[in-house]
Amino acid sequence: MVKAGQVLKSFYSKMIHVTCAVHGLHRVEEEVRGQFSTVVKIISSVKKIFRKAPSRLLLFKTEAPNISLPPEPILTRWGSWIDAAVYYCENFKIIHHVIFMLDKDEAISIRDAQHYIVKPGLENNLTYIKSNFVKLTMAIDNLQQQNIPLSESIKVVQYIKRSFETLRDQNGKAVNKKLHQVLEKNHGLSALIQISNILTGETSENLDGLPEDLNCNDLVFYKKDTQGIHGRFWIKIRTGYWIFIVFHHKDKKKLIKNKIKF
Repeated sequence: MVKAGQVLKSFYSKMIHVTCAVHGLHRVEEEVRGQFSTVVKIISSVKKIFRKAPSRLLLFKTEAPNISLPPEPILTRWGSWIDAAVYYCENFKIIHHVIFMLDKDEAISIRDAQHYIVKPGLENNLTYIKSNFVKLTMAIDNLQQQNIPLSESIKVVQYIKRSFETLRDQNGKAVNKKLHQVLEKNHGLSALIQISNILTGETSENLDGLPEDLNCNDLVFYKKDTQGIHGRFWIKIRTGYWIFIVFHHKDKKKLIKNKIKF
């Protein structure tokens, strides 16, 4: 996608290619998951316990009628794993109680769950994840909204960046490093941050660093994030050979769509 964006700039000199910011935050979430192996194992094993098991589901609903069933996070669904970890943090005692009501010889998943849920530090890890990384899923939700000002979308990303810089432990530093790597690779996002600062009057910088053909009048059309920072600000790339470009025409003030094929 990055290479395609670079090629397209030769056709559209005013285009700014921004890779999906939400997908970048999802990559950071993957790093969070990689730092807490015990949490990964308990979520995975408990998920298997109640899958296609009516008797166990009935037991859970009987013992814990006021809470939902343990979530089944999908790794490709943005933010779902952290949401699952938050669920276990909030309902740890009742989950622990239900798991030990089951016969460990009945299924491998039950034996694994009973083994991992008593691991030292598990509760601490769940607390740490909820305390420091639930804001990541909130940011993902906010960035998927449409028709919000560009400045608001930028503020969400910058808030996450500032928050993670306060993490001082080994796990937190690894996650913060991943976030910086993701943001540094997204060169178009840096350009949009500069444009946002100009639009909000937060900087006196000139247009250095932006596409040469962009002028001050062009920047006005960046004020409203019509596609959402998660989406594809001014470029939409789909899988396959067909690529759709979306950009603001400075005269007609409307979205123009062009289609090309490599």
